[in-house]
Amino acid sequence: MRFHFVIAPFILAAATVPAVAAQATDTPAASALPRAPVEGEVLRDAKARILGKVYKVQPSGGVLAIVNRQTVRIPADTLSIVDGKLVTSLTKSEALKQK
Repeated sequence: MRFHFVIAPFILAAATVPAVAAQATDTPAASALPRAPVEGEVLRDAKARILGKVYKVQPSGGVLAIVNRQTVRIPADTLSIVDGKLVTSLTKSEALKQK
């Protein structure tokens, strides 16, 4: 009888772990790109011109990038991977306005 009281919480916890893990990894930004941006990766505009380098990848899927010696926040919804390269739909002037 005591065995059921001891083992029941572990069984319940094990059953909920996969559901919690699935919720944590299913973010819209993560599923939009075929791979995640990487720190140090070159960021390009839509015409394949270099804008700068990724300084930090944010949990939301966006990145902080160094553009003209300024740190700018590039939203995840503007990012894509084209021919294996990280590309944003923003121009350099638009990116510099993202603070």
